[in-house]
Amino acid sequence: MKKKLPDIYPEFNYYDLPYLPVRWEILKTALNLGVFDNLKEPCTALEIADKLSLHPQNTLLLLNALTSLGMLNKKNKMFSNTKDSELFLTSHSETGLGSFLLSCDDWNRPVLNDRMINLVKNGPPSDTDMVSENLWAENTRKTVNFSRCGRAQKVASMLSKISSFFEWKKILDLGAGSGLIGIALAQANENLECFLYDKKAVIDVAKEVVCEYSMEDRVKTICGDYEKDEIGSGYDAIIASYTFNFFKDDQKLGKILGKCLKSLNPGGYLIVLSDSLTNEETSPSRSVLSWISTSLMGHDFSFDENILPEALIDSGFVCVRTKTVSDEIMSPHGTVDVHLARKSKN
Repeated sequence: MKKKLPDIYPEFNYYDLPYLPVRWEILKTALNLGVFDNLKEPCTALEIADKLSLHPQNTLLLLNALTSLGMLNKKNKMFSNTKDSELFLTSHSETGLGSFLLSCDDWNRPVLNDRMINLVKNGPPSDTDMVSENLWAENTRKTVNFSRCGRAQKVASMLSKISSFFEWKKILDLGAGSGLIGIALAQANENLECFLYDKKAVIDVAKEVVCEYSMEDRVKTICGDYEKDEIGSGYDAIIASYTFNFFKDDQKLGKILGKCLKSLNPGGYLIVLSDSLTNEETSPSRSVLSWISTSLMGHDFSFDENILPEALIDSGFVCVRTKTVSDEIMSPHGTVDVHLARKSKN
């Protein structure tokens, strides 16, 4: 009997996967070379090659590829930025995302170009430091524009729907990073005073952002390590955005949540933004993939879906509600879990 061809087709599109890194390499090359910064006005490939000291033919190929991805316009052999690339891919734009995208590449680099197989075979290296103050200060500076490209505004809009929001007088942004969420909240409620809390090197970056928006009168900064130091008191709300991920140990997390509870006014809120893994840590796919690089390096910052709600209840919060939001602007790495925990009014 002659062998027949199988009557079966793959349900998953495996064929695209080897080309996904090529797409990113095209964009990364353009960002590193400053291509978008030089295409506000139409130019030929030869003009760009001359301006940036590049190989003419390969410059043309790169520009054609960028056009095929929708990142450039091409007409009569002249290339120019699209409206979107001018806003988000040029370094002179206050909404330019190039530094943020390149910082994401830095996080992923240890597992790329056949390095992942070594990590899977031999385990993580013993000399990686992913929680240093200076590292996070540098990362904060690179992600300022990402926060102001809608994320801070969306978080503020969401929290402004809490019934008591416009009654709040004093809030704390714990692990504030650039401080843009606190700034957005203060802009949404003109009676609100916001305190940004982070380590000194990070707060130095936040101070620059606060000055940029002339919010020094209502957005103040506090330097410290909230695991060890006091965080103040009399807050109507505390915001913690992707900062408790560094404290997965039940005892440490419980201690920090207890400190937050104590610092809140009666009836005050602790709002925690994080992500979580479900289905035995296999979903959502984007969250799993966003954590794989750091996890393989020995730093697992992901949360199981039940950890935070249970820890909040165990710490003494009387009401905990969790809402899962699918929004790439609020989190490009997967869905966002918004935990709204309230302190007793008594």
